[in-house]
Amino acid sequence: MTMADTAAVTVETRSGRRPRDRRAHIIAAAAHRFYLDGYHRVSMAEIAADVGIGPSALYRHFSSKESMLLTVLDVLLAEMEALDGDLITELAGFVLKHREFGVLWQREVGHLPVENQRTLRHRVRGLAKRVGAGIDDAADLRSWATLSVLDSPTYHHTDLDDRSVVDILTTAVDAVSTVALPDDQSVVDDGSVGLQPASRREALLMIACRLFAERGYPSVGLIDIGAAAGIAGASVYNHFASKPEVLATALHRGNEALWLGLHEALAHAASATDALDRLVTHYANFSVRNPHIIAILVTQTLHLPPEYSGGLHRAQRDYVAEWVALVLSSRPDLTEAEAAVTVHAAFCLMNSLCRIHALRSLPGHITNTACLAKAVLGLSR
Repeated sequence: MTMADTAAVTVETRSGRRPRDRRAHIIAAAAHRFYLDGYHRVSMAEIAADVGIGPSALYRHFSSKESMLLTVLDVLLAEMEALDGDLITELAGFVLKHREFGVLWQREVGHLPVENQRTLRHRVRGLAKRVGAGIDDAADLRSWATLSVLDSPTYHHTDLDDRSVVDILTTAVDAVSTVALPDDQSVVDDGSVGLQPASRREALLMIACRLFAERGYPSVGLIDIGAAAGIAGASVYNHFASKPEVLATALHRGNEALWLGLHEALAHAASATDALDRLVTHYANFSVRNPHIIAILVTQTLHLPPEYSGGLHRAQRDYVAEWVALVLSSRPDLTEAEAAVTVHAAFCLMNSLCRIHALRSLPGHITNTACLAKAVLGLSR
């Protein structure tokens, strides 16, 4: 039984009849819970309740929540590795059936032991190589960009039917595979040499962004942030009332930086197409130079308590809507739903490429990222 067979786990498993494959039901239930609520917030008891069994019965299948997460990712990756037809089309269809994979991979894999992470990453790299097998120019960059585009439905929902979404994604992948990349040999500074702000509060915020991105919000305490800044953990309270306030401040700072870039693009643009071109250039530049900010915007907003999250989520929805409006003005052949799918594909591409360390050191990474995102949006036609 595959994950597809058990994607919709409901209380039907509580009927008293033992399912044909209880383990598969548990895996599907765990994937769904981790996706919606976040690994850190989910208990074994909740997963057991979802499949209508007691915690003791659950432990007969999995010794820990960690082993369950590892199995979820292993099963999903195995299904992708087994695809043997038109790989791009099949991967697009797989992600639409298993939207949880991208989020679990981006947000939760860090909860696993380093050796397990290394093994899983090796398998994902193998998948990327298969995707890039027919690409001659900049195969690594284009193959990761392709996987990112195909993974984009993970982060949004649409009213379009799956066939239409697959068509949009395969068109975007074709653009990524064929667009001519600029001849730019500039290399991005890795940030290892630089100055910290004189303001202690700003220095703490910079350090917190890095730690949240690298370890995940639940694994970082104020003591860790203080230690990295060379001060006692209690001293952090002189600048922030709580850890959620630190995360909220960092997320709002990143979000506002993106909004400022949008305002600048609109202010200097001669047309919607020009504005979109400028906006992609800004986003690519900001994301590659600030990968930690992008990482927490993509993966850590789940941890914001309600008193902090409402305004941020509204601002993020409005920001995406501005991009969709520009795409619609630039490409009147698209519907709003089609434009939204296209925009999210471009976002996912940039959000992923900026955080892959092996790509960040490549010459022209900022301009190449922008070029690929513009191709996805249809600006290079």
